Amino acid sequence: MKFRLLVILLLLFNLAFAQDHNHDHDHDEHRSHIGLGLGAASLFAENEYAPIVHLHYLYRVAPHSPVSVGLGLESILDDHIHNTLSALVNYELLPRLSIVGGPGITFAEEEEESHRSMSGHMELIYEFSVGEFHLGPMLGFGFDKEESHASLGIHIGFGF
Repeated sequence: MKFRLLVILLLLFNLAFAQDHNHDHDHDEHRSHIGLGLGAASLFAENEYAPIVHLHYLYRVAPHSPVSVGLGLESILDDHIHNTLSALVNYELLPRLSIVGGPGITFAEEEEESHRSMSGHMELIYEFSVGEFHLGPMLGFGFDKEESHASLGIHIGFGF
């Protein structure tokens, strides 16, 4: 229920700003983007919360295209560490609102055991331009055969 409410609020917020035709599109001119996400993840199988860090690099496939491709690394920092390396596709649904996701490999360490598994990752990001930076809320979801999680945090990006 909270997830649906957050998605609805983000969409309504975007529609409110859609009337502003003078908003900054500087980030649309950049072909490369580095982003950092910081937040909290709700780990469903373990019924606990943990800090989460997400770093990605995206490259726009053509000037002014809504599609970018790249790589992402996500780390969940709890008692046992989960690191996921993902191939990503980013699509700008609306100005300032993007969805990014793709398949990955999760490397987990639990009680002196290591394992890896195929995984998936998806984020919804709403960005404001602040100078050369992009800032805004992010909502994520990830899963593998052992664990799934939802995350909420802040996205900080830089286009070049």
